[in-house]
Amino acid sequence: MRASTGGAAFQAAGEVLMRALRIAVIIAAGVVFSSTPSFAQGQVVAPQAGCTATAAQLEANKKVAMAFFAADADRVALADPSYKQHNPAFVKGGKEAGLSDFDYFKSRFGGPRQGGPGVGAGRGQAPAGPQPPAGNPLEIVMAECDLVTIIHKNHRQDPTAAAGVFYEVFTFDTFRVRNGKLVEHWDGAVINPPAPAGAAPGQGAGGQ
Repeated sequence: MRASTGGAAFQAAGEVLMRALRIAVIIAAGVVFSSTPSFAQGQVVAPQAGCTATAAQLEANKKVAMAFFAADADRVALADPSYKQHNPAFVKGGKEAGLSDFDYFKSRFGGPRQGGPGVGAGRGQAPAGPQPPAGNPLEIVMAECDLVTIIHKNHRQDPTAAAGVFYEVFTFDTFRVRNGKLVEHWDGAVINPPAPAGAAPGQGAGGQ
């Protein structure tokens, strides 16, 4: 009888310990999540549920998006007047100029390609010194529904190493393509602080 009573007491103590451990884990998880950036409940916004495209449509959409990065691209001709921009620097520039997304797009890309998203974007004249290896503006190209994402490969000087030591860096552009036209754009750009006095063109602090 004593052995049975002792076993029950041991089991009860074990259950109490397990409950205490579970509570401690929940509290610890709450501390971790409260110390990290807050995100809304995850929700897929695009592509929209039920959106489909044939293999031929996907290939056609990819060709339109890839054409944006051709050396002789007529970028304005590729975009639809309904063009929606999500690059915050372009959105800011358009608002300050009192222009729609499309009109500001035309003001920036109305002539031969001078930079913009992708390899060599906004870099201006190449700086003196060792030059990085050639990048690839079409490293990865993916299409789903009416969206095309292009990942570009570049090389940048390692700021912790000697001149001429470069590292790979990847950026992306995502376009929505409808009826053969670019109608929406996303990328990872940020709004940079003004370039320091005397800096070369395209060398603003914190630039992409």
